[in-house]
Amino acid sequence: MQTNLLYYSDADKRRARLELAKIRADIYGRGEYSKLLCNGITMLKDYADADILLLYFPTRSEPDLTLLARLAWRDGKQVAFPISRTDSLTLDFRIVRDLDELAAGAYGIPEPCESAPRAALTERTLCVVPALAVDRDGYRLGYGKGYYDRFLSSFVGRSLVAIHSSLVCERLPRNDTDIPLNTIITETGAIRLR
Repeated sequence: MQTNLLYYSDADKRRARLELAKIRADIYGRGEYSKLLCNGITMLKDYADADILLLYFPTRSEPDLTLLARLAWRDGKQVAFPISRTDSLTLDFRIVRDLDELAAGAYGIPEPCESAPRAALTERTLCVVPALAVDRDGYRLGYGKGYYDRFLSSFVGRSLVAIHSSLVCERLPRNDTDIPLNTIITETGAIRLR
């Protein structure tokens, strides 16, 4: 399930992002593997136990997890998407009842409106985190601004990354502000980390 990619230092992050973004963009059957990821998440105990799902809207060549939002609503769960606070580089998750409630926000990514209810985060909240790649210890490589690491540093719920198996690396560069995730899920199954 892992790729041969191996990164050791923070100096490698820029190169790693470019290389991994290209690999991700070349993945075929994105729609099919996105569906596999969504269905795989719904099979997890963390999903069954969750009262709120924190999702992100797909951009670039990220897997499309909007199906997961629909499945969560069907299962009686609340779904929240983030508002990106560009002044503080923080995330503010707001509850939505339909994808039509999202509109272009920071970075052109669809976000909830300011008047949407703020998500009440608990131990039963499941956060699905975006990543270019993840390593076998649960450390991810994002886009470099640190939004999710800031959020996860005080998050009390469970976290996972849904990613293509070719983007699971042996080791990625990390520093003391990087927060490891609890679970990796790929089109071939789940790896519980902590």
